[in-house]
Amino acid sequence: MPSVNTRVFFSKMDRAKYISHLDLNHCVQRAMRRSKLPIWQTEGYNPHTYVAFMLPLSLGQEGICEAMDFRLTEDIAPEEVMQKLNESLPPDIRIISVKTPNYKNTDIASAEYRIESDVNIEKFRTFTDSEQILTEKKTKKGVSTVDLKPLISELSIEADAITLRLPAGNDFNINPSLLFEAFQNATGEEISRLRIVRTKIFCADGNIFS
Repeated sequence: MPSVNTRVFFSKMDRAKYISHLDLNHCVQRAMRRSKLPIWQTEGYNPHTYVAFMLPLSLGQEGICEAMDFRLTEDIAPEEVMQKLNESLPPDIRIISVKTPNYKNTDIASAEYRIESDVNIEKFRTFTDSEQILTEKKTKKGVSTVDLKPLISELSIEADAITLRLPAGNDFNINPSLLFEAFQNATGEEISRLRIVRTKIFCADGNIFS
């Protein structure tokens, strides 16, 4: 049966930030069944809806540019796909757009975040001006020391928010919370509020992932 590759961009905000990636997968698949859309199912003894998520968010973080791929067995108008999925999803997960994929998930290279916190702005600016920003990062092989300084490709520090761009992808991903953990460890300053929202995903060629 022919199928239509479909990429959906969605937001995951407010209470939905506490939904784990596994639970998000289950939530989306239930919504797809309720939507009655002609979504392609895997073959075999236990057919199920196949959904591929691009760059899963860390628990507790929000996003306005999240993406997932699936296939339709019929050519359905993007507006209809968006409407039916939004009618079936919880209110804090909203479909923003439905498109034909332009890039592969392996093309993803970085992500931009908007961060709101009660961090001391002047101390944080001085800290990020340091020649090195060392922190520990957990990997599949254990814990390694990483210098975040050369990995920050964009940084804007304002009174109301901090905008940050870091490597992202299947092979290498830097959680923005690591920068704030490094700040706390280096200065002894406590941060009690940290809201992280992923706002853009970029490909290696510099274009926004689409």
